[in-house]
Amino acid sequence: MKLKYNFVTNFVAGKTVAVAVGESAEKFSGFMKMNTTAAKIFEFLKEETSKEELVLKLKEIYPDETEATLKESVDSFVAELQKAGVLCDD
Repeated sequence: MKLKYNFVTNFVAGKTVAVAVGESAEKFSGFMKMNTTAAKIFEFLKEETSKEELVLKLKEIYPDETEATLKESVDSFVAELQKAGVLCDD
């Protein structure tokens, strides 16, 4: 899975904000606001990856977190992205 649109991200008021740019802005209007962990997942999704790979990448960043907690974070955020329609269909 990966992001369907081209986004730029910026850190604003303690949150990462993503906005579609270029032709992508014609298809996805608005913006997405996310916490630090979600922002990492979002960045990883700019390239093709799987949920399992996302968990492993987060484990490198957050070694003290349990795999179950990281999997829950990935599952939850991926579900939000799917609902928003910003992920390529598998």
